[in-house]
Amino acid sequence: MPKLFECEIALTSTQLLSDPRLGSWVGHTLELWLFEGLQARQALASQLQQRGIQARVRSAYKPLLHAFLEEVDAATLASVVIEYPRHEAADPRRFLLEGYPLESLLPGVDVSWVASQVIASGSLEQPTYQIRLTDRLGVLHTHSLLAPNLLKTDLALEQTLLCPTGYLRVSDAQSFQVLHAQRLETEFEQAFQALMRWVTEHPWVSDEPYFERLLLSVELPGIETVDRQGRLLASTYEALHEDLYFSVLEFFHRRSKRPAGDRGLQPGQIVPDVRVGKDVVKVRVEYYPAGSKLADLQQTTLETVQALGAKLNPATNSSINLAFDPAIDLERCSGALSSESVHAALALLSGQNFEALSRQGRLVKGVYCPGSLPAVVLTGGQHANEASGVVGALRGAQWLAAQPLAHFAVVPLENPDGYELFAQYRAIHPQHMHHAARYTGLGDDLEYRERAPWYETGARRQAVALTQAQLHLSLHGYPAHEWTRPLTGYVPRGFTLWSLPKGFFLIVRYQAAYKDLALRWLEALTESISQLPGVAEFNRTQLKRYESYLGSGGFELKHGVACVLSQNDQQNVGVKLVTEFPDETIVGEEFAFAQQVQTDTVRLAVTHWWRLYGSAPIEA
Repeated sequence: MPKLFECEIALTSTQLLSDPRLGSWVGHTLELWLFEGLQARQALASQLQQRGIQARVRSAYKPLLHAFLEEVDAATLASVVIEYPRHEAADPRRFLLEGYPLESLLPGVDVSWVASQVIASGSLEQPTYQIRLTDRLGVLHTHSLLAPNLLKTDLALEQTLLCPTGYLRVSDAQSFQVLHAQRLETEFEQAFQALMRWVTEHPWVSDEPYFERLLLSVELPGIETVDRQGRLLASTYEALHEDLYFSVLEFFHRRSKRPAGDRGLQPGQIVPDVRVGKDVVKVRVEYYPAGSKLADLQQTTLETVQALGAKLNPATNSSINLAFDPAIDLERCSGALSSESVHAALALLSGQNFEALSRQGRLVKGVYCPGSLPAVVLTGGQHANEASGVVGALRGAQWLAAQPLAHFAVVPLENPDGYELFAQYRAIHPQHMHHAARYTGLGDDLEYRERAPWYETGARRQAVALTQAQLHLSLHGYPAHEWTRPLTGYVPRGFTLWSLPKGFFLIVRYQAAYKDLALRWLEALTESISQLPGVAEFNRTQLKRYESYLGSGGFELKHGVACVLSQNDQQNVGVKLVTEFPDETIVGEEFAFAQQVQTDTVRLAVTHWWRLYGSAPIEA
């Protein structure tokens, strides 16, 4: 396991305190925007004030949201009007999106948004929010809030992007005239650039996989902002993980010369490991050649919660690794199961066992139960950080096994390599999305594997071959809070539709011969789902918030359930249903609700399929 690269980066705040210009700023007002947490920014402001400089240090990440959390007394407000900036080089709604989820933090306050004029790409003007606050006495207060950004070239795709950045502005304390302003390349930005520069300049081997694992480690101070219930609102640690993982994946995709949308790339396992640090930023790259034995991620000795001083709710931050007890009904499962628990629950099903071996040598287990009713394949854990579908697949299989003459195969955990990484990640950052764990040990999406060796995909192939099913239920999840990539333009490239939760929704893909059946089946299914306890209100709430920030489009509503339909004549079943519950990061009652909805959807989907397909079989 050679250590290929490491470096240390000084904190921007540390460098600023030794800046020789400080003496000339005494008596003036200094404003800073940094990617450090509230306590660190307050400490810096205090140190500057001790030197005679009036200082305010704001968050460079989601500055509008943090300004309201840190500077505004929400209890006094009656209404808020926010004119958000727009920029020619950014998504039109990007700066509106950076305010998410402001309304939920201002209960009883009338919040409205107004789009400003578009800033041209060649302009030196910085994006600025104009804020009008009206208090309960009817008094109007107006504020301008800078959202510092910089046009920069992305190293992975060589595209020009508008990205949040550090910033410094000095103003005369009396006249408010700006005396000096400059961009600050913060340690947060430098750490990302250092790692991406190494990745893009390294002489990689020509054949995939390029490595067994590429470990990108960063220790740095940062932001971990939670609401009053202890739920995560914003995290620079999570954002850096997302930017590193997807940027490296995008680099190798571009290097492979695959067309856009192709998912066959097998680079190896890309593993960002972003930890809480202090005093100095530590950056390291470790390279495991293809075929190497992999070590677990080293567990942190410094708890993120303690280091950041965040007051988190234990109910929303426990890393649940539920040990399976046959006496405990899976209905009570309130967090991600361990892989051992999955296998123990699966072993309780009577049927023909089958299995495949993952890239890293873990078993992918399935059970086949023959019967005379129309056959079904049921899977979970394709994307391993989507844990509610794993429980839903197990419980769905239990229901199927109790139905006389049911004919099905179940593979509840398709991606055990990703699932193991997911478990290690959760022990470090229990509320993060951990998208680097969603793909396999080969670094690919197993559904799109193009050739042998099939590894994990072998289990699904066996399930379809044994059943000859024309219906595949694949249970998935997606982010339960905002997904951002601030170092590559903020909005996640290619995943705008997934950047905010929009309730429980469905993706249906069908072969041409099954189109009419699929549409009739989906109509009946969505009507039934809308009647499940809590689902209609859950979807209404999330869709309303989603549309207020991102607008509508990209899906259609059927009985209040968002649906995406497409024809796919290359798939190996007539109809495939992908369920999508916003489950990444949730535990406790929220997770219990998620896995219940997944389970009920299996029951309803199969019941309607039997009624429609069983009475009117299709000649494929």
